[in-house]
Amino acid sequence: MEIYLKKIKHVSFTLHSKIQPYGRILPVSTSLHMTSLHVFIISWAGQHENAIKISNEVLATKNTVSIVYSDPDPELRLNATCQLIKRPNELFWENKFKSCLDVCGDNPILIIHADRKCDDWSVVVESCLNSTSKDKRIGVWAPNISGTYYDLDMVRIGDISDSNLKVVALTDAIIFYLSSDVVARMRKINYNDNPFGWGIDILFCAYAHVLDYLVVMDEDIRVIHPKLRGYDDDKARSGMMNFAKQFSHRERIQAKLLLSFVKFNYSKI
Repeated sequence: MEIYLKKIKHVSFTLHSKIQPYGRILPVSTSLHMTSLHVFIISWAGQHENAIKISNEVLATKNTVSIVYSDPDPELRLNATCQLIKRPNELFWENKFKSCLDVCGDNPILIIHADRKCDDWSVVVESCLNSTSKDKRIGVWAPNISGTYYDLDMVRIGDISDSNLKVVALTDAIIFYLSSDVVARMRKINYNDNPFGWGIDILFCAYAHVLDYLVVMDEDIRVIHPKLRGYDDDKARSGMMNFAKQFSHRERIQAKLLLSFVKFNYSKI
């Protein structure tokens, strides 16, 4: 994703090979208490078969599952055993994301786009639940996704001791978990002028960092992302510029720092 914020010069980061519990954040759980999770699968024309397959695998984890989908055929209804939420075909990612926020209640959410490839989606969900149930400091969780701008090597800040989780600056809005606190922040945003949803990931990561929550990727859970887009980048970038006006002052500063960190890592390649 092209970065729309001006690069900050002379930004330095002190990196630590091991990150210990820090900051204001909630204490680490000493017992494993699984949190209820609402999993949303995002689908559109050409991806419905994948979405149904993913939903069947995720249902095995006994979590709530919904497919949020659109299609040119107004009469189409998917043959799936989970909740179905149909959205107008002329609307895009931002509308589907808002639909997830509207129906998830107070639960944290995990969103999966149906065009991604993974050997076993139940493993993704269970790994997410295992990590976030053990460590309540996690505000954003994502698997290790290939084919995105936010490659793990470019966004990695440090490691968490005795864990396959890596603390990262940013993660893409492709497959991601948001804690209930982060969900509550994202509900306050107006998504109408940003149809392609660029910048959603920057906001939820910036907000989590501002609150001293952890933004993490699971290095061992791998997902493949196709490097194709079906929309105009210029229109998406324009929508993101409008969207960014809703960032708080602290979120805006945090976003600039995070984006500059990623740019700096790319500059060393």
